Amino acid sequence: MPLSERRIMRLSDPLNGLAARLEIAPRKILLDPAVDFVLSFAQEFARAPGDQADLKTAVSAALTMVFENNAGGKSEEPIALEISERQGKLLIGIWNRGVPILLNGGRRSGLNSGYFAKFCEASKHADRVSVENFGRRGQKVVLEIRLGAGAAARSLPADPSIMTVVPQEEKITLRPLSSGEEDALSRLFHTVYGYRYINEVVYYPDKLRAMLAEGELLSIVAARPNGRLVGHVGLVRKNKAPTVYEAAMGIVDPAVKSRGLFGLLFEKTMETIRETSMQYCFLDFVTNHDYTQKHLLRYGTRDLALFVGCQSRQTQARLEKLGIGPDPQDMDRYSLLTSLIPRVRHPFGREVLLPESLGSSFGFLLKPLGLRWAHTPRFQTLPERGSCKTDCQSAQASVLFDLSEPGREALEQISAQWREFLRNGFQYAAVEIPLDAPGLGPAYEMLSANGFFPAGFAPYHFSDRLAFRFQALGPTRVAFDKIKVVSEGARKLLDAVRNEYEAACLI
Repeated sequence: MPLSERRIMRLSDPLNGLAARLEIAPRKILLDPAVDFVLSFAQEFARAPGDQADLKTAVSAALTMVFENNAGGKSEEPIALEISERQGKLLIGIWNRGVPILLNGGRRSGLNSGYFAKFCEASKHADRVSVENFGRRGQKVVLEIRLGAGAAARSLPADPSIMTVVPQEEKITLRPLSSGEEDALSRLFHTVYGYRYINEVVYYPDKLRAMLAEGELLSIVAARPNGRLVGHVGLVRKNKAPTVYEAAMGIVDPAVKSRGLFGLLFEKTMETIRETSMQYCFLDFVTNHDYTQKHLLRYGTRDLALFVGCQSRQTQARLEKLGIGPDPQDMDRYSLLTSLIPRVRHPFGREVLLPESLGSSFGFLLKPLGLRWAHTPRFQTLPERGSCKTDCQSAQASVLFDLSEPGREALEQISAQWREFLRNGFQYAAVEIPLDAPGLGPAYEMLSANGFFPAGFAPYHFSDRLAFRFQALGPTRVAFDKIKVVSEGARKLLDAVRNEYEAACLI
């Protein structure tokens, strides 16, 4: 590769997380060497040939999209490749400082089929693909590739103490996770979920160790006298300013079922929440059972939204194995009820603006948060352009559109992209719009006309701002009458979402 067409490859400071970087001119002849650069780095993680083939396809598609966008001498700015590994994922960032990638080709409506075809191709072979704008720094196409939990978990030492059933008289101790027990925690998740748990970081003891050391994870475990872990609930820090945690990684070994252990674990977790300074703690509940909701209702959870059919059932443990009944037979996908526990009086301020069409149906969710809602101006207009970020999660066959600035062109692009994603097998789409952005009412009308329906409220980027989430479903089975919710507010929310879904369905 001539020096005139390549910038020097250099290793960065490992403490900053970046492992390697390569700068090349946007020339098609350099595509294969750039892809080989990524594959060589990934090979360090002993990936299977099939995984490497998927990685090659995803990176080739993303690079081709950037190269073709700068074809014909439009830009002499180099393309930068940054590769790093974080929390069990390979991150590939393609910096484009030349001609911007516009999936709609800069037109008022419609898609640039060439760009979008490559974007979809990359999405099918990566776990997540997004295009991020950084102003004068340019654009960054980001690919996330899971490195393979199986390889990490197989390196764990065997545990001879595993039993099918733990004697009822045996005492279970609840305590914080001790240093050096990260391997045992990974083994617990493998025992219950195999390699299907949705958050792959649990299979990487070194990643768990780093999160604990940095205060990114607070862990409460249940342990047998012999030290074997049989339960866990974690608090994962999602934001530093304001400080926000999410209750996650909740698990109980079926060998100790029917003891109320999960309830005891969360009592201990609530002590940690009360002792830890935070704005609020975020939670979500799988609604194919109501076991968890019943336990946590006593702690003052505030319901926010119902994400209908947002998760593949393949990423959930079977209920029969957990000992809490049969799995629904007529559901391909599971729904999530999202809630939070506020730790300050007004976690999102005192007042928000909502159009009457949303406030009348969903405003009841705000009062428990210390919020009141007021009407937006009756004839509020929608800006022309808008700004949106697309985030694909192929493992869940879902896509999230972060509509930070509502606009007519951005909404038209969302609708067109969703139709393309449907053709590529995606099943769930969501659009989040911050409440303090103008144009929520007209955006709701445009989204409804294209099959989207309300889900409820969501903390915007886990901050002190609220967003409203809209959602759409592909051709999949989601039985509303099998969605289980417990609280009065959640039942009212389910009715509101179902009514909106039936009104918005495109038949």
